[in-house]
Amino acid sequence: MKLPLSWLRDYVAVEASAEEIAERLTFSGTEVEGIERVGAGCEDIIVGEIRSVAPHPKADRLCLCRVFDGQSEVSVVCGADNVAKGQKAAFAPLGALLPDGTKIKEAKLRGEVSQGMLCAEDELGLSTDHAGIMVLPPEAVAGTPLLELLGGVETVLELEVTWNRPDCLSVIGMAREVAALYGLPLTLPEVSLKESGKPVEEWTSVEVADAVDCPRYTARVLTDTNLRSSPLWMRRRLACCGIRAINNVVDITNYVMIECGQPLHAFDFAMLSEGRIVVRRAGAGEPMATLDDEPRQLTAEMLVIADAERPVAVAGIMGGAGSEIGESTRTVLLESAAFDPAITHRTSVALGLATESSHRFERSVDVGRVEWASRRAAALIAELGEAVVAPGVIDIYGGQPIGHEITCRSARLKQVLGITVPREAVLKILAGLQIPVVSETPDALAVAPPSFRPDLRIEADVIEEVARLHGLEQIPAADPVGRIVMDADETRPRAVRRCREHLVGLGLSEIMHYSFLAPQSLDRFGPDTNGRRVTLLDPVSADHSVMRDSLIPQLAESLGRNAAHQEMEAACFEIGRVFFREAGEIREEDRLSIGLMGHRSGDRSERRPVEPEEAFLWLKGILNELLRVQNRPTAELAPLAHPAFDAGWCVTVSVGGESIGLMGLLTEPIRHTWRIQNPVAIAEVRLDAVLSQQNGPQPFTPIQAYPSVARDVAMIVGEAVQHTDVVRVMRAGAPAELTAIDLFDIFRSEELGAGRKSMAYALTYRSGERTLTDEETNRMQAVVMENLRRELSAEIRER
Repeated sequence: MKLPLSWLRDYVAVEASAEEIAERLTFSGTEVEGIERVGAGCEDIIVGEIRSVAPHPKADRLCLCRVFDGQSEVSVVCGADNVAKGQKAAFAPLGALLPDGTKIKEAKLRGEVSQGMLCAEDELGLSTDHAGIMVLPPEAVAGTPLLELLGGVETVLELEVTWNRPDCLSVIGMAREVAALYGLPLTLPEVSLKESGKPVEEWTSVEVADAVDCPRYTARVLTDTNLRSSPLWMRRRLACCGIRAINNVVDITNYVMIECGQPLHAFDFAMLSEGRIVVRRAGAGEPMATLDDEPRQLTAEMLVIADAERPVAVAGIMGGAGSEIGESTRTVLLESAAFDPAITHRTSVALGLATESSHRFERSVDVGRVEWASRRAAALIAELGEAVVAPGVIDIYGGQPIGHEITCRSARLKQVLGITVPREAVLKILAGLQIPVVSETPDALAVAPPSFRPDLRIEADVIEEVARLHGLEQIPAADPVGRIVMDADETRPRAVRRCREHLVGLGLSEIMHYSFLAPQSLDRFGPDTNGRRVTLLDPVSADHSVMRDSLIPQLAESLGRNAAHQEMEAACFEIGRVFFREAGEIREEDRLSIGLMGHRSGDRSERRPVEPEEAFLWLKGILNELLRVQNRPTAELAPLAHPAFDAGWCVTVSVGGESIGLMGLLTEPIRHTWRIQNPVAIAEVRLDAVLSQQNGPQPFTPIQAYPSVARDVAMIVGEAVQHTDVVRVMRAGAPAELTAIDLFDIFRSEELGAGRKSMAYALTYRSGERTLTDEETNRMQAVVMENLRRELSAEIRER
């Protein structure tokens, strides 16, 4: 929300500086993100009169203008499409400085001398419009400083308005806030509407299919409307608020929307079939083209404004192509309405269409001000467009909803704030905010929230209003208080904390993500074939419309963003919750994800590519070490096919015979999304399966008194043989003295043949009773090798 201070001061006579107002607003709950001086740097710009326009002899897109600057005529080369003889325009003479610091000098353009510059609004920092030169009112006098014509430099506050304060999305709403902060009166514009001709009921009719979808709809008809450019003061105010001026009728609807927060829409009455309005749900798949000329397929959940034949607007969001105000418009149907916020928001997200109107409707508009906004806009169109307003207004309204009262207790107010606010001060604050007090007792007062404050629902809301207007800085800081809860079970929180500490100790960094994301982010890692995903009914945006059923997509995206910023070495983890449907119910589950990218050493100077085995074994080692310190058995791995992982590099992770998750290397297409060349290893496991033995007794391993004996064994096996198969066979027939089995090499070559590989292991033998002899160790080793030959058809490689 952008707030021009000159516009604000039309309604509240505040003399404080922009910086002081910004500070007061920020401390009262409406953050001011910036202060902009629109027009600063335009001190050298004047009004120029274009006395002649001729084609450039050497350039089709340029023209030669003679411009009178109030003293003399100069030659100017201009490339704007809208330049015309007799116009008054913004002119930068020789020597003038533009807001960006450019100094205007005499120059030759395609052989023709240019002694100045006819300026567009964006070149002067007045708006983002670069459609042509800035045309000024014809009554402007050549040579007049532009800032004098505009009324000086405009100071604009840029506000961050929270979702629960739709009343602050208007100049009047912010004027109410400022008036309450400074104890000043609020002055609203008077609306005087002169009507004539046949009544509005003879022009049109309005049908609302469902009062819940559309609680209020008003329609006025204006005839004999003269379409033209809006006056300079209106165009400037709209530009300061980031809205491009179009014509007087459309500009007035936007002006009133910014002024009071009520969006309006103007239809060309001649383009409405049978001249009537129907507010209804769209048909499933019903087509419609919006004002941005985009064809759209509507759904039955969307609300539209239709005529007798077709939709002419998406309710609360955007008008339709073919019924908009155009050059031939003479009769206007003016709409002012209130639409259901949830429907508006869902439609906006589904269509990917966010507008100034939808921004306000989806936060809720003041249903009590709908008709006032219609009168205000009609009066301005009559004034600035010489329109004739048909008598009356069609107002489909079930009446003001039954209000509720909120009781605010003095004792509770003191308890929450920690200070005593005098009753007189409380009453003054509520009166300044136009929150009526309906009854009082010595211990409490009752208020009736006005229709423009839908956020006031409970006692705490009223206390908050008193606190922020009384001054948050006057509330003393309280010492932190901790409460000891006897017999509280902190087993799991402590286990999770120790798990985090272990992962950090292993060199990983913790990351956190939102619990919702875009469905496309999940689709990249596999389709929702089983309908497990949980879709939000009313998402904040299309990018946050589904709950995550896996931590992997966001973890991979974070690694990808690091890679996009040339951070190619990363090791991170996330402990978070996922959501999914199971047996018709929505379930939640805490999970742990680990993501690794780059070299295990973290050395940025390494230039060699990372091998898949290196990334996979790095991840496996971290997972097994975590399980060890969590007092869990070593992970058992089994091949798994998954669309997000490379074939042959994805496995299920099991502990104690129970599957707890998966791990693997991301596919090349997924890595290519972020242009990652090296393998990316990711694991995701159920957190409870890791924590389940965290607080169990730690087994004592006695210090060995006798030395160990090492033996290596290398074998050639089929490609389908896994490490777990080898360990299982070795353990099955091995003596108790075999204490460790470590894989240290996997080798493939053309000499070994297709479908074959060499695997080398280091075996450790140790007895707790005596020192093993070479003969004893060799016999044990022979048993192991014989088992490998028999069970796995292994070919033992002799040295």
